[in-house]
Amino acid sequence: MKIYIIKSHDGRFLNKDLEWLDGSDANLVYNAPHRDVALNQLIELNAKDINLRAQIIECEADKKGRPVLLLEASAIQSSTPANVDQTNAA
Repeated sequence: MKIYIIKSHDGRFLNKDLEWLDGSDANLVYNAPHRDVALNQLIELNAKDINLRAQIIECEADKKGRPVLLLEASAIQSSTPANVDQTNAA
């Protein structure tokens, strides 16, 4: 199933409370089943902030209706160890 989410120019995602999040929790991300619904939401956001640069992204939804794109990205981030020194110690 395809859904539509809204992403800002700086990589944040619109949440269901119409605030911008990093997208680490896919349950909170705003999504619409139809592109025209997402477009209407984007137009309303642009009316409030004329400098907003955001785009509608089409992605797959999992069985619970969450954006798969965000679930995969957060899984990759959580499996990558933080603060790992990649330099050669020898």
